[in-house]
Amino acid sequence: MTNTNDRGLQQRKRRMMALRKELGFPKEAPITSGLAFAAIDDPNDEILCAIAQKAIAERQDTLIHCYPNIAATDPFLTVLVLRTANGAELLPVEIVQRRAAKPLQLITKDRTRCFRLDSRWLLQQTRVPSAAKLPKAILAAQARYDAALADTFGNHAGWDPQVVIFERGPASVTA
Repeated sequence: MTNTNDRGLQQRKRRMMALRKELGFPKEAPITSGLAFAAIDDPNDEILCAIAQKAIAERQDTLIHCYPNIAATDPFLTVLVLRTANGAELLPVEIVQRRAAKPLQLITKDRTRCFRLDSRWLLQQTRVPSAAKLPKAILAAQARYDAALADTFGNHAGWDPQVVIFERGPASVTA
């Protein structure tokens, strides 16, 4: 049996697809990507630790949109799970635009670290924009993201908007 209530999943998927596009990911996810994307409701230490453990085990950093509850349509926080030699770091991040013709980058909320995707779709740390340019770069990134988000609506969206959510999992449906 399937659940036809997608609980805001379409909006969340649109947000993640727009972010992926603006970070420079190709339309189809690469097989060897070092970055995964996720959305969670009501984040807590247990959930974030589980995602960090999954990132370590699968050798994939993870970018998470955090929503305050199941009914929310806008994330209140974006967290980067960055693998390290000793485990993983959970870094609150936001997007920043260095140049209009280049993909967006991620900057930590404390403004001490900045990350970009390299040609293999792995996160690479890069220099932080100057403090004088930062407010304008963050506003430009948000405007670009909003435009990309608006572009995911309608028939020209690059992915199938039909989503099926299984109540017991796909294995029980095939049995």
